[in-house]
Amino acid sequence: MDDFLVWLEQTTLGDFIHTSSSLLAFPTVLTMHTFGLCFIIGANTIVSMRLLGIAPNLPLQPLRKLFPFMWIGLILTILSGFALAIAAATTRLLNPILLFKLVVIAVASPLMFRMQRKIFNDALVSQDTVPAGAKEMAAGQLLLWLVVVVAGRLIAYSATILGEGY
Repeated sequence: MDDFLVWLEQTTLGDFIHTSSSLLAFPTVLTMHTFGLCFIIGANTIVSMRLLGIAPNLPLQPLRKLFPFMWIGLILTILSGFALAIAAATTRLLNPILLFKLVVIAVASPLMFRMQRKIFNDALVSQDTVPAGAKEMAAGQLLLWLVVVVAGRLIAYSATILGEGY
């Protein structure tokens, strides 16, 4: 396993992100990661808050258009997160906080898909009806994505505390 992680760090991409002083390296990848999270969490928060009963006069139909932003954000976050992880694979990919964050994303993503399919199907959206279980799904989404963000910050702090650099 260690040999594989060393190899990942030494790939062209891993080495570039980790050692380059170019703004296209670590700063750009981290910015893309942040934008991806903003797309997911921003759009998801709007939808979830509406489902929780905030702004009940806001129709559901227009909120359906936010899901593509969530999925683009998820893809951007995964790709940039992978790039950040391989830049210091020997430390980051063994970090239990990162592994926890990945598990939470693996739970939040299918829940987001389920929310899109169950709540935002044509019949319910045209009636502007919030089905049973929608509030729980919305609250779950808000909590899960908050945990993802907190875990992401803790990864950076744990690397600093452990002297691994970030």
